[in-house]
Amino acid sequence: LKKMNSLLLDLISSFEADSKSPKERYEQFLIYTHLTFERKIKSVRSDTLKNKYKKIQKNILQSIVANKSEIIKKIR
Repeated sequence: LKKMNSLLLDLISSFEADSKSPKERYEQFLIYTHLTFERKIKSVRSDTLKNKYKKIQKNILQSIVANKSEIIKKIR
C-alpha cells in the first residue's frame, strides 16, 4: 500500500472502532467502508454516479482485503 489512495486514508481517519482486537477492528472497518459507500450509492439518483460509486467501492474493498496487514496497522 505504498501509494495509499486518499479516499482510503479518509476512510481510515474517520473510522472509530468499538473493539480492542485487531481482527475485529479490521472486520468493523470492512463493514464501515461497505456501508459508507452503500449510503452514498443510495443517496444519488443518477445511474452513472451509482455505477461509479459501486466501482470505487469494489476497488477500495479489494484493496483493503489485499493489504490486510497494512490496514490493521493503520486503524489502531
